[in-house]
Amino acid sequence: MRIARLNNNTPAFKGKGANLQNKFAKSFSKIDGIGEGTSIAFDFLGKAVIVPLVIMLSSKEPKEKKEYSAFKNPVAAVLQLALEVPILFFGSAAIEKAANKGKLDTENSSRYNEKLHKDTFTKELKNSFENDTNNLKKINTIVYKVDKKGLSRKGIEAFEDIIELASNDKKEGLNKLFSEYKNAHLNLYHLKNRLCFVFAIILTPLICHLENKFHPVIMDKIYENEHRAEEKKHPKSKIQDPFLMTEFMQEIKFQEEGGAK
Repeated sequence: MRIARLNNNTPAFKGKGANLQNKFAKSFSKIDGIGEGTSIAFDFLGKAVIVPLVIMLSSKEPKEKKEYSAFKNPVAAVLQLALEVPILFFGSAAIEKAANKGKLDTENSSRYNEKLHKDTFTKELKNSFENDTNNLKKINTIVYKVDKKGLSRKGIEAFEDIIELASNDKKEGLNKLFSEYKNAHLNLYHLKNRLCFVFAIILTPLICHLENKFHPVIMDKIYENEHRAEEKKHPKSKIQDPFLMTEFMQEIKFQEEGGAK
C-alpha cells in the first residue's frame, strides 16, 4: 500500500512541533523491516553511547565511580551484540530456508512458504503480460530486484502498479495471488523475529554472567593503563613510597652499624 494513499491524521502538536512530528513519521514510514535486527541496533546504541553519557553528565558520584558504572554498559552492549547478531543472522537464514523448502507447511496451510507463493504469483503475472513485451521487461526487472533484496515497500508498489495495467478479467486473480504472497512474506518475517527474540531472552543469563565476569577485568586494565600514564607524567620519588621509605631507613641503619648483622 502506498503511503500517499493514507489519510493524514491531525498532528498531536502544532507549529514547529507538528512539522517535527511529520518529519519523524515520514522517516519511519520509509524504513523497511523494523524488527529484531533494528531492536538490537537501537539497544546497542543506547547501552554503548546514551546510558554512559547520561551517567557521566548527571551523576554526582566521584569521577572514578561514575566511569566504572558508565563503562559497564558498553561492555554489556558489545557482549550482547557478539551473541545476538550471529543468532539473528544464522537463525533467520535457517528458518527462511526451512520455510521455503516447505518444512513448515501443514496439510492445509503453506502460510510461511514465501517462495511458493512468490513463484505462483510471478508466473501468473508473466503469463498475463506474455504478449506485452514492455511490461514483461518491467516484471522481470522487479522480480530480479525482489530476488536480490526481498520484498520491500518499493517492490510491493511496483507490483501493484503492474497489476493495475492487467486486463479486468485478470486483475482479481492477480490481486488474490499477490495478497497471499504478501501475507506469506509477513508471516515468515514475524516468525523469524519471534524465534530470534526467544533465543535472545534465553541468552540473557549468559550475557549477564559474561558481563559480570569481564567488566571488572576490562576496568582493571583501563585503570592500570591510566595509572601508568599518570606515573610517567608525575614520577614519584622512591623515598615518597612508604614501603621504599622503610626499606631506605633500614639500609641506613644497617650501614651505621657497620654493615654487619
